[in-house]
Amino acid sequence: MKMTPEEFRHQKCQTLQGVDLSRKGCIDDAIKLLVEVINNRDEFVTTSSCSGRVILFCENIAEGHKKGCKWLFTSHDSVDIQELINSVDPAEGNLVFKYEPLILHIRCFTLDHAKLLHTCALEAGFRNSGITLGKHGKVMLAVRSCMGLEVPISENGELLVSHKYLEFLVRKANEKVEENQSRTERLLTCVKNAFEVNT
Repeated sequence: MKMTPEEFRHQKCQTLQGVDLSRKGCIDDAIKLLVEVINNRDEFVTTSSCSGRVILFCENIAEGHKKGCKWLFTSHDSVDIQELINSVDPAEGNLVFKYEPLILHIRCFTLDHAKLLHTCALEAGFRNSGITLGKHGKVMLAVRSCMGLEVPISENGELLVSHKYLEFLVRKANEKVEENQSRTERLLTCVKNAFEVNT
């Protein structure tokens, strides 16, 4: 059943007034304008977002199953190698170095609205983006790319890699941070242009 504009606006208000359940508890500075531009249109509402981040975390393993993780380091910008190395403590357990690029989930009023932003995402370089159709006419767009990086660096309290390799990982992650930021800027430009044409 097709949703009416009034129903969508009501659900959008509920989403925007809801509690932010992310670890940070707020929208990342680097994408505040992008999120604002999208949410200013009646036909869209962002439901979750992350501008991209470098993380060092410890997997908590219990009886062979993952039971969450403990974050030792996180940054939404380029990383200083010494700052990261200072956070590396093999005694914490199984450490993993990870980079996650931008992820943005957007609920859209219609499939055509989702296609509009999907085209913007592809043009900006987020080629792993996709649209899903849910129950009751729910249309979701996920903006994402394949620039992720995840590398185990210690196991059972033993560091598996050298400091030189850690420096290499940080350089690679920083390159991805810069590329992700460039794509995000392109996405903002594409979205603004698309909205101007489709006003």
